[in-house]
Amino acid sequence: MANYELNLLDYWMIVRKRKLLIGLTAALVVLFTFALTQLTKSAPIYQATARVKFDKASTMASLFLDAFSYSYSNAQETQSEVIKSVAVIEQAAGRLGLVPMNASEETRRTREYRQTVESLRDNIQAAPEKQTSIIAITATSESPVDAENTANAVAEAYRAENIRSRNRMVTDAIGFVDRQLDEREQKLGEAEEALRQFKEREGQVFLTEEAQAALNIFTELEQEHNKVTRLKEQTAKQIEILKESRGVKGLPSKRIFTEDTLTLLASLNKRLVDLFQERTTLLIDYKSQHPAVRLVDKKIANVKLEMIRELVSKLQSLADREVTLRDQIERYRERYLDFPRAAIKLSRLEREVEVNAELYSTLKKKQQELLIKSAERIEEVTIISPAVSSGVPINRPKNTLNMVVGTAMGLFLGVVLAFARESFDTSIGTIEGIEEFLKVPVLGIIPQFDEHELRENAAKALPPNTSKPVLEMFSKLPCLVDPASVLSENLRSLRTNLQFANMDRTTKSLLFTSVGSGEGKSTTIVNLAVTLAQEGKRVLLVDGDMRKPNVHKRLGLKRDPGLAEALSGATQWNDSVKTVSDLMMGALGVDLVMNTPGLDNLHVLTSGMVSRNPAEFLSLDRINSLISEMREEYDMLLFDTPPILPVTDAVTISSCVDGTVLVYQVGRIGRSALRRAKFLIDHAQAHVVGVVLTNVKAEIAPEYGYMEYSYR
Repeated sequence: MANYELNLLDYWMIVRKRKLLIGLTAALVVLFTFALTQLTKSAPIYQATARVKFDKASTMASLFLDAFSYSYSNAQETQSEVIKSVAVIEQAAGRLGLVPMNASEETRRTREYRQTVESLRDNIQAAPEKQTSIIAITATSESPVDAENTANAVAEAYRAENIRSRNRMVTDAIGFVDRQLDEREQKLGEAEEALRQFKEREGQVFLTEEAQAALNIFTELEQEHNKVTRLKEQTAKQIEILKESRGVKGLPSKRIFTEDTLTLLASLNKRLVDLFQERTTLLIDYKSQHPAVRLVDKKIANVKLEMIRELVSKLQSLADREVTLRDQIERYRERYLDFPRAAIKLSRLEREVEVNAELYSTLKKKQQELLIKSAERIEEVTIISPAVSSGVPINRPKNTLNMVVGTAMGLFLGVVLAFARESFDTSIGTIEGIEEFLKVPVLGIIPQFDEHELRENAAKALPPNTSKPVLEMFSKLPCLVDPASVLSENLRSLRTNLQFANMDRTTKSLLFTSVGSGEGKSTTIVNLAVTLAQEGKRVLLVDGDMRKPNVHKRLGLKRDPGLAEALSGATQWNDSVKTVSDLMMGALGVDLVMNTPGLDNLHVLTSGMVSRNPAEFLSLDRINSLISEMREEYDMLLFDTPPILPVTDAVTISSCVDGTVLVYQVGRIGRSALRRAKFLIDHAQAHVVGVVLTNVKAEIAPEYGYMEYSYR
C-alpha cells in the first residue's frame, strides 16, 4: 500500500466503497434489535394513582380523647404504612370482590384469603408528596381498569378505616361515660333517698355556726381521705397491670387513665401509647425479631419501667397522705365527740348528695359533648383526586428509541467492519497504491459501467430487429456504438497516454495481459484497436489467446484461419488477416462499418483453431519472425494474450514485443498475485509500459463522476 496519510476524503471514499457492507450490517442490527425487543416484551403493566389528604383532627372531642392520654400520629410516613395495613387492604379486597366483606375469623385464617390479601398489598404503593399533607396511593395491574378500581378502592377503604378508627374512640368514650352516668345516677338517688328518710325519722337538726363549720371540715377530711384511698387503690392496680409482663408480647391492651394531664405520668402514658402504635405499624412489614421492632420494644420497656417508678413514688405519697388525713380525722372526732350524732349524720348525707349531684352534672355535660361529636363524624381523610388510568403501560417498550439506537449502533458497527475489511483487503484499491506498489504508471482508467445501460445504448444505435447475441456483442464496443460516452472517452485517453508513455523509445508492438481471467483485458484491447485505427494508424489486432479466444466474438468474425495456423506453418499469417471487408461481411454489417471512419485501418488476426496444447506453437523464433514481418506492414501491433499466472503464453510473447500492458481490475486480485505477475514479466526481460485499471468506482477516482455529468 502506498505510504501516504489518509484524509477525510479518503475516509469518505472507503465508506462509499463499502456502503453495501455498512448498509447490510445496519439492517441486520436493526432487525436483531426489533426481534429482541419483541421477544423480550413482557405483558403490559398499568398504574393508576389516587391522591388523598390527611389532616389531624383538633376539635373538642379530640381534646377530650387527649385527656385520656390517647395519641394518634399524623406523620405522613406513618399514614402511608397504615394505608398498606392488613385492615385497609382487607376492606379494599372486599370492595373489589376479591374476598367476602366482613369475613369471619375462620375465613380470614385460610391460606387463599391470606394470599389474596398479600397479593393485593404487593401491588399497592403509598408515598407522601413532599412538603404537603397529601398521600399518593398507586395501584399496579395488568389491566388499566383494574389498576384504576384498585387505587380508588384502597383510597375509600383507608378513608372508611380512618373514620371508623377515630369515631371508635368517641364511641368507647360515650360508653364509658354512660356507664359512669348510670352508676352515679343510682348513687345520687340512693343518697337523696337516705337523706329524705333521715329527715323524716329525725326531724330538723340544729347546730351552732362553730359546730357547723367544724362539722364541714370533718366531712371534707373524710371526703379527701376517701379520694386518696381510691387513688391509692387505682395506682396499685396500675402498677399491677404494668408488672403483668416485663416483655412486650404480654403488654396490656387497656389504656391507663390519669386525672392530671400535666404530670410526668401522663406524658409517659402518652409516650407508651405512641410506641404501641409505632410497633403495630412496623409489624405490618417486619417480624418481631427485626432490629427496628426490637428497638421499639426496648423503648417500651424503658417507658414502662419509668412509669412504674413514677407510680411507686405516687403510691408512697398517697400512703403518706392517707396516714395524715386519718390522724386529722381522729383528732377532729375526739375533739367533737359531743356533737350530736344526728347532726353529723345529716351533714354526711347532705355532702353525699352534693358530691353525687355535682359528678352527675359533669358526666351529663360530657355525654352531651360526645353525642354532638359523634354526630359530626370525625373525618381526617379526604379524597382529593380519584385514580384515572392513562391507558399507557408503564413498561411499554421504547420501540422508537430502540430502533434509533439500533440504527446508530448498526451504522457504527458497519463503519467499523468496513474499515476492518479495508484493512484486511489484500488488493490495491487506489491509483497511488498501484503505482507505488508496481513502480509503473497507470495509463488508463476504465470506470465501472452498467451492462444493462451499455445494451440500451447499443440498441439505440442498431436496427430494431437486431438479435440478442449481436446486441450483446455490440454492447462491448462502446467506441463504435456510443463514441460520446464516458467509457469511450476513457479508452481514447488510454490511447493518448500510451503514445506519451513511449515517446523515448520506438514502440510498435504492445501485449495486453492480466493477472487473472475476467478483468476486462479483451474488451479493452479491442476498443483500443478501434480508437487507434480511427486515429489513422494501420493497426493489427492479434488474438494470442488460443485457449479462450474472445477477439473474434467482439468483432463478429470467424475464428479460423488465424494465428495458430500461421505458427504451425499451415498458412501464411497475412493470408489469415481479416480486413474491413471481413468486418462488413460479419456481424458488424456494412452500414456500421461504412458509417464509422477509420475501420479500414483495422486488421485482425484471430486465434485460429484451438489446440489441446497451444504452447507447442509458441516458438520464440517463429514468434519473433512473425512480429518482424508484421512490423513492416503495420504502424501498431496489439496482442491479446491469456492471463499471466494460469499459463505461460503471455510471458513467452512478452519477450518478443516492445512493451507489455498489465490490465488490473481494482479490488479483485490480491497484491501478492499482482507482484508475482509483475515479477514474471520482468524475469522474461520484457518492458512493462504501465497498468490499465478496470471497473474503477467513484471512490477510487471521484473525478469520473464529474466527467460522466459533462458528457451527458
